[in-house]
Amino acid sequence: MVAAPISAFEMYQNQKKKSKKRSSKKKDKNKQPVKVNDLVSAELLKAVSVKSNKDVNVIDDTAQSSNDLPAKEELQFNIVEVAPRLKKKKKKDQDKQNNVEVSSRKEKSKKKEIVHGEEAVDMVDLDNEDDGNESGELKSISPEELNVNSKILKNKLKPASPAKSIHLSDGDSSIAIAEKFFSWMIDPIAKDDFFSLYWEKRPVHISRKGNRDYFSKILSTKSIDEMFRKHNILFGKNVDVTSYSSGKRETLNSTGRAHAAVVWDYYRNGCSIRLLNPQTYHLQLRELNTRLQEVFGSFVGANAYLTPPNSQGFAPHYDDIEAFVLQIEGSKMWRVYAPRDSSEKLPRTSSPNFTQEEIGDPILEVLVKAGDLLYFPRGFIHQASTVPGEHSLHVTVSTYQRNSWADLLEKLVPAALANAIDEDEEFRKGMPLDVMNHIGAVHSDSETPGRYAVLKKLKKLFSKLFEYAPVDAAADQMAKEYIHDSLPPCLSADEKKCSVLENSERMVSDGKLQGAVVLTPDTCIRLTRSNVLRLVSEEEPDTLKIYHSMENSLEYHGEELQFIEIPLNFAPAVEYLIHSYPSFTAISDLPLDQDSDKVQITTELWERGLVLTETPLSTSE
Repeated sequence: MVAAPISAFEMYQNQKKKSKKRSSKKKDKNKQPVKVNDLVSAELLKAVSVKSNKDVNVIDDTAQSSNDLPAKEELQFNIVEVAPRLKKKKKKDQDKQNNVEVSSRKEKSKKKEIVHGEEAVDMVDLDNEDDGNESGELKSISPEELNVNSKILKNKLKPASPAKSIHLSDGDSSIAIAEKFFSWMIDPIAKDDFFSLYWEKRPVHISRKGNRDYFSKILSTKSIDEMFRKHNILFGKNVDVTSYSSGKRETLNSTGRAHAAVVWDYYRNGCSIRLLNPQTYHLQLRELNTRLQEVFGSFVGANAYLTPPNSQGFAPHYDDIEAFVLQIEGSKMWRVYAPRDSSEKLPRTSSPNFTQEEIGDPILEVLVKAGDLLYFPRGFIHQASTVPGEHSLHVTVSTYQRNSWADLLEKLVPAALANAIDEDEEFRKGMPLDVMNHIGAVHSDSETPGRYAVLKKLKKLFSKLFEYAPVDAAADQMAKEYIHDSLPPCLSADEKKCSVLENSERMVSDGKLQGAVVLTPDTCIRLTRSNVLRLVSEEEPDTLKIYHSMENSLEYHGEELQFIEIPLNFAPAVEYLIHSYPSFTAISDLPLDQDSDKVQITTELWERGLVLTETPLSTSE
């Protein structure tokens, strides 16, 4: 049997094996950050008991959690302040622990006075398997069983203060910082509890009676008005005008630019306004999205919905995304319905509009007020309407669209079959002469020996197919799509001063250049973000491609996917930077033989904004 030609991916793998692994001269200083909101234990949350047939569970949270998501002028963060060091003396740790225990006891005593009502965390339990509910009944959790003691976010996101010298911290991972954003968003539920108990399973409503301004810095009606006046926002592309009445949903878009006067005339007449990509025009929301995409490893989008009092903009439907509703202003009555059957659980496409008769009774009906968060998984039917006398502005943050095992298998199985056909004679052998007399619709109920033999053979081939599955290559193709989907990173002021964006030569006057910078073997660098690039081997035998999101458009797929081609022998240096992140590495420590090669690959990455230096490069006057 003639050996199949070696692929570029195999050449890359062989190159990796031949490369000598060099130990880093620096130890990885990256440490897991302290959990910000580790206050709702999984054990307590699983103490479930059936309370009623309404299937709604209530946890009252009256603490005033911090809403310190920075406003536009405060958006540039000092990374050291966002993810503080975990180097504290034992005495300080003990003092802090004692203070937390005292605070916890005080909160617990306050809980006894809480009146159960709409100001709460509402949870719907639909996951029978996880909770051992064989009867299929929905379960509920009372506030007493959960005993939630909400606490304020300790590591608040603080604006950077002017510094005489800039030194980016070695060890502050962009993922760790992103997790703080996510923890802030879902406070008081701990991140681990959220993913084990709610994610892809059931809705949850978090009410913040003590802080109705919690999400006020993300967006506002005033900032939306400014968007329409300052930007070329187009009907149908960037904004939709909708209405829903008498069971009928309509889109009422005009054409061309959506001027503020035209949009507000629709709004005055009872129409809802949906902004399709507000993060493009609003920095605070974009910062939130770019951080969250590091948490989910998936595109994070956002729609903003502005609805006048006593109206509804959309018919009941379900979506193909995980939805986080952040209520900014006003309030909205939400009704959430369970998937109607197993085929609608975790769907990969959104549904058409439903009639009221098709969806049954809601499992969750709640008035979501400013500062609240409502989460529901894909496949859960939902509708929302405003109450008389109060408008509503909310942002739906969405993620995990087409990010399932099925999506990976769609890329993996055809590639595995192609490899098996090329490399394994058994897949190319002819089928039995009478095979069509045993399989097909008319033979589906047959139990003949011939049919049994055919099915047995197919099962054997399917089992063998995995041996030829290029798992890593298929994963790289999915990662490429994520890179293209992503928003470009939002860099802090200090990060910009340590990147090509600001730490570079300038034209000052009269055609004169000033401030040239040079990378040297002693320069210490790291990737701009954990997931900013992907090293991929494709068709070309002697080169690899570095796909990256640094030059992505602020509009979804507004630009072609950007990449850099590098020689195969440069791959170990890029791998080294990926695996050593978030630690800074001296260029001289990169595992290449020639210093000139080390500087060359680093310069290519630097010029695309894909690496930061530990301190700003010295400039020549």
